Amino acid sequence: MAAAAPKKKVPDPGTSCRAWCARASVGELPKLLLILPPTSGEEEAWFGEQILAAARTFGRGIAELDLLDLDCAAPDFSPDLVDSFLASPSLFASRQALILGRASKALSKWPRLTAALLDCAASDSGPEWIVLQVGGGASKGAKELSSTRRKGVEKVRFRGLYADPPPWRPDPDASEAAIFVTAEAAARSLRLQRGAAGLLVQLAGARPNDLVQALEHFGLLGIESIGEDEVRQVAARSAEGTAFDFTDAILSGDSGTALKLIRSLDAVGMRSWDGRRLAAREAFGMILSTLVRERTKTALVRAAVDGGSPIEEALSAAGSRPSMPVVRRMEKRLAVCNEKFLALVLECLVEAETNVKISGWRNSSRALEYLAFRVFRRKQT
Repeated sequence: MAAAAPKKKVPDPGTSCRAWCARASVGELPKLLLILPPTSGEEEAWFGEQILAAARTFGRGIAELDLLDLDCAAPDFSPDLVDSFLASPSLFASRQALILGRASKALSKWPRLTAALLDCAASDSGPEWIVLQVGGGASKGAKELSSTRRKGVEKVRFRGLYADPPPWRPDPDASEAAIFVTAEAAARSLRLQRGAAGLLVQLAGARPNDLVQALEHFGLLGIESIGEDEVRQVAARSAEGTAFDFTDAILSGDSGTALKLIRSLDAVGMRSWDGRRLAAREAFGMILSTLVRERTKTALVRAAVDGGSPIEEALSAAGSRPSMPVVRRMEKRLAVCNEKFLALVLECLVEAETNVKISGWRNSSRALEYLAFRVFRRKQT
């Protein structure tokens, strides 16, 4: 009896995503690509969204390609748009392509979409390629697409990254998430030193969006070689990430960034590095405590520098590691933070806390906005 063929190893989500993005970026896509939820484990939509983005960028760069790009979860979505696009050639272009994002509920509501897409996949006419992001859901249409074996259809499924390393290699840098963030760092010309990837996963979690945002933060700070110290310094602020950004904007005189962060906080809350989302009122205390702490540190550095100490010594005495990004950030603050301005920030801090905790302001984001307006208006006078 012949031995059974070895089971083909399924690539990890990061590797699979990069391969499909590479194909999408040059238009090497099947007639119908189905981005499906995993058969087991939690779905991770970020990977599919990267493929959609790569296909979108390619399609928009081809003048003779008529690209229909629809979000099927949008309130104004109608299957009639898809029907008419599939039924007739473009009047203004010689080629066609179709992108349908977040289609799970649409497939359930309009079963004819499934039939139309499968018929198109088997046809020699119509769009050159279709990318369909099905997403979670157990609709009949989604199941039919998931089980189809029609020619011209390819499928890819994405689960979340594993944060823990395999038992046969218990190195934190060997987890799927650590390997993913190492590859993403290299793509951004950043280098993660030994131990940095595993620590970043430990602090930021295994969600690809959070890991990529952390890398972009390093890039913005100009840190190209990232060791464990840099990870602790930048990423170990846990949920204080947005709080620190707001604080830095206030102390650097960056009114635009400060107000943008307040609007974001009011709209979607504040996401912590461990994946929790804090409401605006819950985040208010954290933001104030971060601003108090950083204002005190800045005041200590201000006094030391004014007394003749080098900024590196002043930072060390204030409890900060004087790396180049930290020095540059403090120099930017010191250009704004004289003694009078630091006193103004303290006055506005006390007022903001009074407004929320004593005067009964229900909207803590409004209290932060009022703080920012007062600081920047008084700074200009």
